[in-house]
Amino acid sequence: MNYKDLKLKLTINDLKFNDLVKADGRSYQYLWRECKAGNQKVLNHLETLIKKLSKC
Repeated sequence: MNYKDLKLKLTINDLKFNDLVKADGRSYQYLWRECKAGNQKVLNHLETLIKKLSKC
């Protein structure tokens, strides 16, 4: 998974990056920087958050 895939999943599930930031609790700048850098651990965690938020 990469940043583009994450943005695509957000669009499909009608979510915004800010929704992930609020659910995760870490800062917007940190999450954005790590996603752009390709940090797989952060990307996978955000992917699971998308799944949880889309079910609500």
